[in-house]
Amino acid sequence: MLDEEEHFQEQLSERLRYFGEKNREQDFWLVIEPKFLNRFPNITSRLKRPAVALVSTDAAWITFMKLRLDRVLTESFEAKTLEEALASNPVDLQFEKPKNWTAPYPKYEYGWWEPFLPPASGGADLSLSQ
Repeated sequence: MLDEEEHFQEQLSERLRYFGEKNREQDFWLVIEPKFLNRFPNITSRLKRPAVALVSTDAAWITFMKLRLDRVLTESFEAKTLEEALASNPVDLQFEKPKNWTAPYPKYEYGWWEPFLPPASGGADLSLSQ
């Protein structure tokens, strides 16, 4: 999903910009290979790996995003702490570059998702490679 949904980055960036203008605290994060997936075997059996979860405290916004993305599986849960909800497993992200990409811009910019990772991780749990 990180390298396939070009408008995904735009939606997240716009929301982050809006929150900055309104001096609101960020309430959404991308969690790469989230630990909470183990709670949902019916979902994990249908996922490609590594999986990415868009986590937010705003259910209406999650519905908004779900309607704009392809291949979305949804589930909700309540975590005791924000850290529990945002915990991730270590993962090595690698993407193949498209062979016949003809658009005048790159398909994706590697690492575009980093501003949306949970603040506690700061990418520390991830082994990212291009």
